[in-house]
Amino acid sequence: MASSFPKYKHPTGRYFINEAFRKPKLMQSMPNPYDNLVASLKNILDICPPSVPWTGSFAGGLYFGIFAGPTSIAFLFLWLSKTHPDLAIHGLFPADYCKAYLSLQQNTYSSEETPRSGCSLNHEFMCYNAVKACLTKDITYVQKFAENIDKLTLRPTFMELLFGRAGLLSLMRTMKYWFPESSEILDPEIEKVIQHCLSYDPWTFGVRPDNQKRFIGASHGDIAIISNIVMTNPAYAPKVQGRLEKILALQADNGNWLTCEDEGEDLVQFCHGAPGMIWCLIPLRKYYPDLREKIDEAIEKARGLVWERGLLTKEPCLCHGITGNAFALAEPQRSHFLHYATPSLVRAGLLDGTLEGGSDNSGVWWSEASRAWGWMMHDYDRAGLGDSVEDIGYPGATNP
Repeated sequence: MASSFPKYKHPTGRYFINEAFRKPKLMQSMPNPYDNLVASLKNILDICPPSVPWTGSFAGGLYFGIFAGPTSIAFLFLWLSKTHPDLAIHGLFPADYCKAYLSLQQNTYSSEETPRSGCSLNHEFMCYNAVKACLTKDITYVQKFAENIDKLTLRPTFMELLFGRAGLLSLMRTMKYWFPESSEILDPEIEKVIQHCLSYDPWTFGVRPDNQKRFIGASHGDIAIISNIVMTNPAYAPKVQGRLEKILALQADNGNWLTCEDEGEDLVQFCHGAPGMIWCLIPLRKYYPDLREKIDEAIEKARGLVWERGLLTKEPCLCHGITGNAFALAEPQRSHFLHYATPSLVRAGLLDGTLEGGSDNSGVWWSEASRAWGWMMHDYDRAGLGDSVEDIGYPGATNP
């Protein structure tokens, strides 16, 4: 099967020329999200079944929390147990698969922090206990999570999402959402983490202490730290308003944000650039009524750029691919993007080299599980259940 992606790529090779940007009549229709969700989940079960030895490709099959590995896929099935509880595949339901993917020797991973794990979304021990608490409603897992926070001091300056304390806030907020009884244990920890974040200015990130950068995007930068502080405890919204206003002022004329405050690349993806900003700004709107007009203007301007340059040639995923960029858009542009992220088209695009293959096959940020998350959200929207960007969000980043 030959892939049927847009005919031309931009000279940089980073994205396809979106012909519908100039000619709206070329816009593709909405794909069937439910059928694509089922197909995507079946692909996951074929590629990375819930068994050991683990067949994930990233970092030699090591587990990296919600970022990559079986706990990452368990997080997908956890949310499916809420949005699609009766979806049966091979006779099992999402809650069954969540339990199965949490039973793959995660307890062999250390509670200690390493330079590679960081302290949050990459940290297997922390993510495993968080997801396990959400599924089982067992306070023991909440206690294990909370008791380990003060031990995670290897990199106290890590505030960002993927390795740092913004990710801890997201995990605790998610536990409270799924298991409200956890609040008594988690609320004091949330307060300490927020105070820790606010004690640093500016927020910088770099795995090497001698190479720190002032990122502003959704994976390593200010916008995700702000959104996770405010979404976790809205009382802190005024405390970080100045930082948010500064980010809004950094938007370029073309609608994008560079990777860093004072320099960087002009990327269009969740981790760096307009799509991630949109994902974070949407849930922030309600906490800043005085800034709502500015936020809406920034979102609209950013969406114009994503619509023009967001059909990325990397394998579709949430972090740096078509799927994540699709949910930065509104309909009908969102469906046009998702047309190019169906399981059949992705398979064909990878086979004939139209798409650049990713480095992971098992994570909910980068791989088939990432695309399944998108189909879950799209089917949620199509069923009229609500706004998936606010009600479900980006895994580990903007979940309620």
